[in-house]
Amino acid sequence: MIEVVVKMAEFIRNLGYDAIPMGNDTALSHPLAVDAGLGEIGRNGLLITEQFGPRVRLCKVFTDLPLIPDKPVDLGVQDYCESCTICAEACRTKAIAAGERTVVRGFRKWAIDPFKCFQGWAAGGVDCTHCITVCPKSEPAAA
Repeated sequence: MIEVVVKMAEFIRNLGYDAIPMGNDTALSHPLAVDAGLGEIGRNGLLITEQFGPRVRLCKVFTDLPLIPDKPVDLGVQDYCESCTICAEACRTKAIAAGERTVVRGFRKWAIDPFKCFQGWAAGGVDCTHCITVCPKSEPAAA
């Protein structure tokens, strides 16, 4: 991910525009990805895309390169996740809410407890990704 975002920024700079590569700093990647039409946020708090489901990693490049903006898409993820609770049931730390969406900082979404999630990562010594593995949208045919 780091190599790709740095090379993309360098390519844009070579075109004569400013470009700043970013990972998970400076701005939240998921809301930007939703606004760009890449997918929707699922119950597990992750971006779910049409082609790859939740099996994506995000990075971004801030630039003054003139681009044609996309718009958010409706892939049916919100409706799907409304009735599916597989990730919440499978979450070992119970960091994913099994109930209905709530309003969090002005947005209607499922609450994720990042502290519980991180505790699971820390206990296992590596990224958990269990919610990605069990998500039916992880299957290429279902995405």
